[in-house]
Amino acid sequence: MRARSQFDALALPHLAAVYRLARQLAGPDRADDLTQEAYLRAWTHFDQFDPATNCRAWLCRILHNTWISQWRKTRLELPVADIEDAPAEPAYDWERERLDGDLSADMQWALAQLPDHYRWAVLLADVEELTYQEIAASLDCPIGTVMSRISRGRRLLATLIIKRRAPKRATPLTLVVRER
Repeated sequence: MRARSQFDALALPHLAAVYRLARQLAGPDRADDLTQEAYLRAWTHFDQFDPATNCRAWLCRILHNTWISQWRKTRLELPVADIEDAPAEPAYDWERERLDGDLSADMQWALAQLPDHYRWAVLLADVEELTYQEIAASLDCPIGTVMSRISRGRRLLATLIIKRRAPKRATPLTLVVRER
C-alpha cells in the first residue's frame, strides 16, 4: 500500500506532461493507449525507481521506450479508413488541461516532419522543459548529442514553419508568340 501512495504522489502529477508528449508523438488517436501502457510499465517497475531522481524524466524514458516498442510492432500495419459512424469517446476533465496546451497547427505539422531523434529532443526540452541531463537520461545518449539535436531540431522547425507560412508566389505569365 505504501508503494501505491508513493507512486500516486510521485508519478501521477506528471500524467498531463506524459499525455501531452504521447499526443505529440503518436497522435491523438494513440496517445491514450501509449500513456496507459507507459504508466502500467512505470507501476510494474516502480521498485526500480530512485526517488532521489526526477520522476518526470523517468516517465518520459518509459514513454519513449514504449513508443519505440509499439512503433516496431505497428510499422507494417496498413492504416484503416476513417469510420464516420464511430461512437464518440467520453471526455475526461484531465484531457481539457492537456488540450489547452496544444501546439498550433503549423507547429504540429512541422514537428511531424522532423526526424524522430530531433522531435524527441525538442519536445522534451521545449514542451516538457526537461534539463539536458534529464533528456540525456531519457534518450540514453550523451548531453552533447542532446544539445546538438535540440539545436538542429529548432533550426529545422523554424525553416519548415517559415516555408509553410511563406506566401505562395504566382508563376510569372509567359507570352507565347506564334509565328504565322
